[in-house]
Amino acid sequence: MSGGGKHPTQIGRYRIDRILGTGAMGVVYLAHDPAIDRPVALKLIRADLLDDDSRRDYVDRFTAEARAVGRFHHANIVSLYDLSIHEGNPFLVMEYIQGESLYQALKRGGRLAPEIAVEIMQQVLDALAAAHASGIVHRDVKPANVMIAPGRLVKMMDFGIARFDTSNLTQPGTVIGTPRYMSPEQILGKTVDARGDLFSSGVVLHEMLSGTPPFDGGSMTETIQKILMSEPPDLSVYDSSISSGIAAVVRKALAKDPIDRYPDAKTMAAALRAGAAVPHDDPTTVARPSVAALPVAPLSASSMSAVSLSAASVSAEEVVRVERALAMIVGPIAKIMVKRALSSARTSEDLWLALSGQISSEGERAQFLSHRAPRH
Repeated sequence: MSGGGKHPTQIGRYRIDRILGTGAMGVVYLAHDPAIDRPVALKLIRADLLDDDSRRDYVDRFTAEARAVGRFHHANIVSLYDLSIHEGNPFLVMEYIQGESLYQALKRGGRLAPEIAVEIMQQVLDALAAAHASGIVHRDVKPANVMIAPGRLVKMMDFGIARFDTSNLTQPGTVIGTPRYMSPEQILGKTVDARGDLFSSGVVLHEMLSGTPPFDGGSMTETIQKILMSEPPDLSVYDSSISSGIAAVVRKALAKDPIDRYPDAKTMAAALRAGAAVPHDDPTTVARPSVAALPVAPLSASSMSAVSLSAASVSAEEVVRVERALAMIVGPIAKIMVKRALSSARTSEDLWLALSGQISSEGERAQFLSHRAPRH
């Protein structure tokens, strides 16, 4: 990139058409690849703005990004085509997505209908599940990094601050990310794993449903304090059509302690699908747990007796067993699913089989059914 604020007309073999976006460390251009005759997005990093030591570290991390994204292909992740150097500065050439970012969509429309928000988040979680399986943590999940292509196809972008689980490029104590979407452990400079991305996904889902992030403050300090100390607002305040199941998924994703969140993106996606299937006007109500509550915490005798049974042949103890087993798969919405299934289950076996039919993964279905009491 030339000085004086001017932008290049050519980078490598790529013809620069216009600027798509700018940031503190670089620019993203719409460019044309003459070899393939297609439009591409070219991300040029201003590594020359850094001192020598920082420059080397940054270029190493930038190269790691390219290798991370280039290792696999996924329908919901922007494809990487090329990596090279221009005037001492590294650049990436990526798939150009026609559409708009989720940030632009929210800015224009305020918030999304629950069914659309769930559809978008399911694709985000699918992308994250693929990345996490390859040892990559995104670390900056936010609406600006979620592109919406025609047909509401989601494309996750900008793994520019991603890290390998085995990499030393990003150490504990280094805070990287966008404050209002950061997990508590990321803000505190602690080690961040895939569950940090799930917290950020919960923030994004809350924003899609309500039109505002759950921990937004008037300043960065206030935002950070809320993330660390405050519980998220009740989503029903914004829209009564948001089902209790979806709200439960958001609360669990936003747990302060990573251990209280979903263990992985696949599990969160399954819980969200199940939660979206719960009608918003379901007469069954459930006590709202705190964000730190474990879904499989021991139940007291009083809570056992509070379980309403539609079939006398299904004991309260058996219902508790089913709830605990199902909660390991779908989280806190398990109680809702069990109560709904009880309306038609005549026996405990009916209950187990009805609920297992709502679990799409064969492995998770087998895990759930393994908790049944032995038959005699």
